[in-house]
Amino acid sequence: MGRRLSGTGPRRPETATDFARNLPGPPPRPIADTPVLIGEEEEVFQRCEAAVETLKFAFWAAGKGLQVIRDGRLYRATHGTFDDYVQDRWGMTRAQANKLIRMWPIAEALFESQVQESNDLARTRAKRLSQSVVWELVPVAERYDVDAAQHLYSTTVEASGGEVTAAVLKGAVAALPKEKSFDTTAAAVAVQRAVEQMQTAKRPAPRAGGAAQPTARRGTGVEPVEPPWESPEEMNLLLRRHMSAEGRRMLAKLLAED
Repeated sequence: MGRRLSGTGPRRPETATDFARNLPGPPPRPIADTPVLIGEEEEVFQRCEAAVETLKFAFWAAGKGLQVIRDGRLYRATHGTFDDYVQDRWGMTRAQANKLIRMWPIAEALFESQVQESNDLARTRAKRLSQSVVWELVPVAERYDVDAAQHLYSTTVEASGGEVTAAVLKGAVAALPKEKSFDTTAAAVAVQRAVEQMQTAKRPAPRAGGAAQPTARRGTGVEPVEPPWESPEEMNLLLRRHMSAEGRRMLAKLLAED
């Protein structure tokens, strides 16, 4: 078994525990009552949001760190095997560690591709990536590559009109043609068909003798849902969910003429 060299060495980076300890405690009352945050409040707000965000992407950082430790045999100073290291140091099995390692390249690629897009909706989706969603893409990345997994995710988002769940992605992955190489066109067609089938299955069955009744009708006491006019992101999701691409283009043209 190896050993660590003596000497001060590089400074240990701030750990998650250090990060939490350095956050300010809850104030007894708001620092200010202005509509806009003052400088001190803005700084605290940014630090607290960064702390919450670490929870969302902890699996990405952990998987990347574990692979660096495993492949570089950085555990050798204290443990004979990587299995012993993750069990003793982190209380996890080799299978758990491998799962994190298999997911992180996909999570990183999806996050980087979406935050580079110019619209707020893409950046919001990037922050909502979850471990369960990324895990469904692992078979695609390992059969083809990370680019294929990334393409499948974006295609599924487009076909579903916005947010995607792990269940939707699982159905999209299952619908992929069983080919040796990843064909983006064939994948897009298969995903579109799979998503449409899943959406149809979720719709309520029509009543006997007629079409399904709308949820909001006059005289029922149920008010019709007001479209989210003040939120372009929510309107975009609503239109993608209920209108075809041709219909959206026609609507955009009419609005432009108006």
